[in-house]
Amino acid sequence: MNDQLPEPIGPVPGEERITVIDCLRGAALLGILIANMRGFNAPLGAYFQPYLLWTWGPDVIAQALVDWLVQGKFITIFATLFGVGFAIQMDRAAARHHGIAFYARRMLVLLVIGLVHGLAVWWGDILSNYAVCGLALLLFRKRTQRTVMIWAQIMYWFLPVLILGFYVASIFGASPPPDQPQGNMQETIRLYAHGTIREVFAIRAQEWVAANGFILVLTRILGIILFGVYIWRQGYLQRPAEHERWWKNAQWIGLTVGIVGNLVCVAIEMRYHPNPMRMNAPTLLFFWLQSFVVPASSLGYSATLVRLWSRPVWQQRLLPFSYVGRMALTNYLMQSVICTTIFYSYGGGLYGRVGPLLDLPLAILIYGLQVPFSKWWLSSHRYGPMEWVWRRLTYGRLTQPVVVT
Repeated sequence: MNDQLPEPIGPVPGEERITVIDCLRGAALLGILIANMRGFNAPLGAYFQPYLLWTWGPDVIAQALVDWLVQGKFITIFATLFGVGFAIQMDRAAARHHGIAFYARRMLVLLVIGLVHGLAVWWGDILSNYAVCGLALLLFRKRTQRTVMIWAQIMYWFLPVLILGFYVASIFGASPPPDQPQGNMQETIRLYAHGTIREVFAIRAQEWVAANGFILVLTRILGIILFGVYIWRQGYLQRPAEHERWWKNAQWIGLTVGIVGNLVCVAIEMRYHPNPMRMNAPTLLFFWLQSFVVPASSLGYSATLVRLWSRPVWQQRLLPFSYVGRMALTNYLMQSVICTTIFYSYGGGLYGRVGPLLDLPLAILIYGLQVPFSKWWLSSHRYGPMEWVWRRLTYGRLTQPVVVT
C-alpha cells in the first residue's frame, strides 16, 4: 500500500536514514529502561533517594552499579539525539522549501502524547518535556553554530549555578522545603500495589505534578538538546570517518572522565546521601561533579558505538539496537506499559517488593523481547505503531499504517 499523503517534513524515509543514529537511540532506550526501573516500582522520593527503601546489601550494590554506569547517561544520549532529529528535519524543510508549521504541530502532538503517558501510565514521562523544548528549538533554527553552542552552555549550566545559589542562601539561613515523610512513601507503595484503579490514577497524578513542578529543569534538557543540534551541523554523525580524531578523543576522554568521576559520585552518594532538598557541601559537590561526568560518560559511550559501527563485523552485532531505535516512541511507551502492569495493582501488584538486584535482569528481559518485536514489525511496516499515530495526528487524519511492499 502506498502512502498518498504529502510529506513536507516527517519521519526520515528508510533510504535517508543514518543507521548509526538508530543504533544510538536503541542503545539509549536500553539504558533508560534500566535506569527507570526504580521509578516504575517505587515512589518518586525513592527514585532520587533509593536508600530510603533499598538497604539490603545486594540491592545497594546493584543500585550503585546502575548509578555508576547507567543513571543519567543514556537519557542524555536520548536528549542529544532529539536535537539531532530536529536539525535533520530543519535541513529537510529547507531543502524542500517548506515552513516550520509542520514541526510545531508535530511537537504539540508529542506534548499531548506525553501528557497522556505521564498522567495515565507513568509519572516519569519525558516526552512532554521534549515537546516543550522542541518548540523552543525553533528559535535556533537559523542561528550560527557559535550561537547554538553558547546557548547550549548557558541553558545546561543555569541549573547548577542556581543550585549554587541555593547553597549560598542556605548558609545565610534560608529554609529548604520539607522532605516527603517516610509514612507518605509507605502509603504511596500501598496505593500502587493494592489500590483501586481510581486510587492509582490519583497518586500517579500527584507524583507527576511533583516530578514536573520544578520547571527550570527544562533549561538543562534544552541545553543538551541544543548540543545535539550542534553535533549534527558539524557533520560528526553524517561523516564520522572524516571526524575520526574527534570521535577518538571523545571516546577516551569521555570514558576516562566519566568512569572515574561517576565512581566518585557513587562514593559520595553512598557516604553522604545527597538530598537536593537539604542543600549542603556534599550535595553541592555531588550535583556539580555529576554535571561534568554524566555527559562525559554519555559522550564516551556514544563515541564507542560510533567507532565500532565503522567496522563491518560490528555493524552486524549492533544492528539489533537499530530495530528498537527506529521505533523509539513505540518502545519507550511500551516499556512503561509493561513495567507498570507488572508492578501496579491492576497487574502483578509487585510495587515496592522488587529491588534493584532483580530490576536489572527484568529490564534486560523486557528489552530483549522488544528487539525481535521491532524487527518483526519493521519487516512489513515503514513506521512503528505509535510513530504512525504521531504522524497521522500531525497530519490531521488517520489511515491504515503504511506497509512495506
